[in-house]
Amino acid sequence: MTPQELGAIGELYVERVLSAIGLVVEMGGPADLLVEGVPVEVKAAVPGVFRPGYRGYQFCLHREGRNGVQAAVVILLCYWDLEQEPVAFVIPAEEIGDRRKVGISGDPWIYSGKWARWYRRWDVIGDFILKW
Repeated sequence: MTPQELGAIGELYVERVLSAIGLVVEMGGPADLLVEGVPVEVKAAVPGVFRPGYRGYQFCLHREGRNGVQAAVVILLCYWDLEQEPVAFVIPAEEIGDRRKVGISGDPWIYSGKWARWYRRWDVIGDFILKW
């Protein structure tokens, strides 16, 4: 599976989850998704070695042709098994800042690093909908 295919699967997953709770989700626009008008960036990854000695998930946010995060919210999806639902980290873009990459080390459901407080925090999107 290519990174683009994995990304498309991730976007469809988020669209399905949010539509199921009654939110209006549009594909495309200034970010991957527009959720009730709020731009949301979706990043998906499978496990790998992203630094010597560190196995986990790496999400590239800044690369050629893309100038960082262009959304209010970033959803990082850790696909530990492509046949299972991913583990989601729902993070305000301001928390990510201008980082080029974000990593989730180890098993995402027991991760306790910098991004752990955003584990399954779907309510973050609701906060932005109220502000937007």
